[in-house]
This record gives sequence, C-alpha cells and structure tokens, in this order.
Amino acid sequence: MAQPISKIIKINENVSFEVKIAGQGEPIVFLHNIEGLKWNKFLDELSDHYQVYAPHLPGTGASTGLETIRDLWDLILCYYDLFDELGLESAHVIGHSLGGMIAAELAATDQSRVKQLVAIAPAGLFREDHPIPDMFAMLPEELGRLVVLDQDSPAAQMMRYVPEDLEERTEMMIQRIQNQVAAAKFLWPIPDKGLKSRIHRIKAQTLLIWGKQDGLIPVVYGEEFHRRIAHSELKIIENASHLVDVEQTEEVIAFIRDFLKTSDVAFHR
Repeated sequence: MAQPISKIIKINENVSFEVKIAGQGEPIVFLHNIEGLKWNKFLDELSDHYQVYAPHLPGTGASTGLETIRDLWDLILCYYDLFDELGLESAHVIGHSLGGMIAAELAATDQSRVKQLVAIAPAGLFREDHPIPDMFAMLPEELGRLVVLDQDSPAAQMMRYVPEDLEERTEMMIQRIQNQVAAAKFLWPIPDKGLKSRIHRIKAQTLLIWGKQDGLIPVVYGEEFHRRIAHSELKIIENASHLVDVEQTEEVIAFIRDFLKTSDVAFHR
C-alpha cells in the first residue's frame, strides 16, 4: 500500500486541514465517514487512477478549528476555501456516509464546485419509517456488527482491534473520541440538517453506491437519494454492508471509474 504525503492547509486563523495526497491524474476529493480518515485499500486503489485529496474533518487528525465552526453551513464554506487553497476550481468529489452528506451539500450549495458526485451510503436524510440507529450510543463492536457484513473479515477484525500496548490503546481511544465528537456536531441527534430542502439543487451527474445489506443506513435511503437527485444512478452491491468501499473494493472502484469516464464524456459534449 502506497503511503500518501500529508500537508497542513491553513484556511484562516482558526481552521486548518490535514490533507493526505496520493496519485496522479484527474483530481478527486475524498470525504471520510464518522470513523475518521483511514488510508485503506479503497483509497490506495483509487490513487492508482486519480490524484486523491483526502482531508481530515476539522477536529480529527491534525485538522483544527472544530470549535469555531458553528454549523454545517460554516463547514461547507470551509471546504470551499480548502478547494481554493488546493487550486481546485472544481473537482470530482467522493464521500462516504458523513462524507457523502458533506459532498451532497457541496454539490447542492455551489453547483460549480463539484464536477461529478459519488456518494457512498451517504447520511443526510431521515425517514421515520426507517430510522437510522444512534451510532454515537454504540460501542465499537456494536457498530462493527452493523457496518460490516462478514464478521470474520479483516474490516470487522479492525473494528474490534484493541492494541495491547497501553499507550497505543490510549491514543486509539482519544482518536476515536475526537472522530465521534467531530461527526456528532454535524449528525447528532439525527442526520436531517436540511439537505432534503436543498438536494434538488444538485446538478452534477451523481453515482450512488450502497451495500445491499447495509445495517446502519439501509438501502431504502439509496432509493430516496436516487429519487431526489435528478441526474443520478444507484448501484446496489451484494454481500456488503455500510463499509461497502472496503468490503467490495474492486467492484466499487470499477463502478466509479466507469461512471467518471462516462460522465466526463457527457460533461464535455
């Protein structure tokens, strides 16, 4: 697995982003889920085909300024500023879960900044008939049973992993708490922060990817996003739960590559 380089990008006197960068080619911004940014096999394979920019959400990794970001709107403006600092007038944006919600908000709020959108099991909507579980009230092993289908897989084992070394274990707990605090600021108590009133503004060609057995954000939400986004297609992947990008990496990468090639042709006609 190739190691990305890490850069600190200062947005203003309070907010800075730690951004991991790898690969060459067409730029893609990847926005991570509530577990924080982990450079996994999905990002590694994505960077074989594109130049990947993966920022840590403020308050996680070495990104700063979470306490000064008042709400989701402030956060979206910070990401636009990050695009500016990276020299990205517009870019393909891929987001997973929390990151998918942020990516959808970016595409809806300023339609010129997101070329094409890939949302992998995004948060952001809420249905009373299919409520999303309170992920912030769960122990890691409880969450792991909802987000990974095969409990004997490396992904599931990583969710349950606890270092033997006390210092490493303490550091892992601190990082986990930081990730949850940052995510909760924009998702708790439910992920409905108004996206439903803006989602119709998404003009970018959109690919929605869902694991058929998603135990956290069920596939009915994929159908809801697909219904609400005009230029969208929904791919449902068998034998995968919420971490579909890790559980079925090759299939997800293939869908993304085909989508971006097709969308680029349509975009440049």
